[in-house]
Amino acid sequence: MPYRSRFLADEPRDFRYESFARGLAEVESIGIPTLMMHGAKDACDEPSGSASQERFFTAGYRRVLLEGIGHFPHREAPDAVAQAIDRHLKASAVP
Repeated sequence: MPYRSRFLADEPRDFRYESFARGLAEVESIGIPTLMMHGAKDACDEPSGSASQERFFTAGYRRVLLEGIGHFPHREAPDAVAQAIDRHLKASAVP
């Protein structure tokens, strides 16, 4: 699969991280139980972008959409974020 940058051609970026970006582009799936927390009012990254991503996560993908929350859920709703992380870790724990 050819490398495709997530950046626009004229978008400024730090080329010191280009090797990391190339490595990420080669990842086809993630084999770790994953929790995605997204603010429903996120104006930077559309909440729809985290929907229907299960096919990329072979060990499970749980998406939590936080109503009334924007781009920084950990700042805007720290208790809800902590509770969701706690539930995720307990559900993902290996006995």
